[in-house]
Amino acid sequence: MRQQSPVNAAASEPEQALTPEAETADHVSLADVLAARERIAPYLPRTPLLSSSTLGRMTSTILRLKAENLQRTGSFKVRGGLNAVLQLSSEQRARGIVTMSAGNHGQGLAYAAALAGVRCVVFMPHTAVPTKVEAIRGYGAEAHFASSMEHVFAAMETFRREHELHFLHPFADPAIIAGQGTVALEILEDWPEVEQVVVPVGGGGLLAGVALTIKALKPEVRVIGVEPVGAAAVSMSLASGKIETLTRIETIADGLAAPFAGALTQAVIGRDVDDVVLVNDDEIITAFRLILERAKLLVEPAGAAGVAALLSGKAAVPHGARTVAILSGGNIDRDKLKTLL
Repeated sequence: MRQQSPVNAAASEPEQALTPEAETADHVSLADVLAARERIAPYLPRTPLLSSSTLGRMTSTILRLKAENLQRTGSFKVRGGLNAVLQLSSEQRARGIVTMSAGNHGQGLAYAAALAGVRCVVFMPHTAVPTKVEAIRGYGAEAHFASSMEHVFAAMETFRREHELHFLHPFADPAIIAGQGTVALEILEDWPEVEQVVVPVGGGGLLAGVALTIKALKPEVRVIGVEPVGAAAVSMSLASGKIETLTRIETIADGLAAPFAGALTQAVIGRDVDDVVLVNDDEIITAFRLILERAKLLVEPAGAAGVAALLSGKAAVPHGARTVAILSGGNIDRDKLKTLL
């Protein structure tokens, strides 16, 4: 797999990102994804696969956009969150759950916990998007904060131990990955002729779920992950062969600002993903504006990363290829929107 060199320095102790509960199994399969679809289908809508002839011309592709920004809670994250919550044991439900999030996973998990009647605590950086925080609280979850995304895990872990909550990993839990993989099932069903799928990458749960599903059902389809230059934990971990933790995160795409990678996601990505490329903030902003202007879809910066990789040519998609870019989320507040426009 081709990698580009990220600018972040990695911490020397990536194991701090994992706890005994962080990854409860060492594998996830297509059968898990198919089961997840049946499990979450009564609660979540199928998102549309929309064409954009203008963006297709600009990227030299036959392009369709998987509009996960239109999913319940405004992102794909609710798929994995709901799949995980619906599989909690009675003991775990009684204890309550805790997680860390830039906001979208927190919203998805909060929504799922509300449906199940489970206590949910979400730790975020104090810079979290206000509308994401409000939504998490609106679903009935508790919002707690750390000084930065790099310090969220430590704060959450202290609280978890004190209150004996069950930790649901934001991206490296098998149930989370399986839930995110349902995005790929819909893509393949709606457009069997697809040749390339471009996926925004934060911690890698969506990329892992999409890749394992596509490679199991249609292995000739190329899967490309797209990370921000300023939050490249997945790329760094692939390059080093170990789980890396970032010491600095600098990206406009807060939804892709995972402070570390995960062992399970990295294993799947290393096996099933064809390439992971990096885009900078200027490229993300350009894509964000074009998606709004040309496709009439409002996404958050994270949701524009896949289109950014296509516009910049970094995704290396062949001319005229039938391509899907996943718009991973649309949770952006008005103040951020004003600055980006």
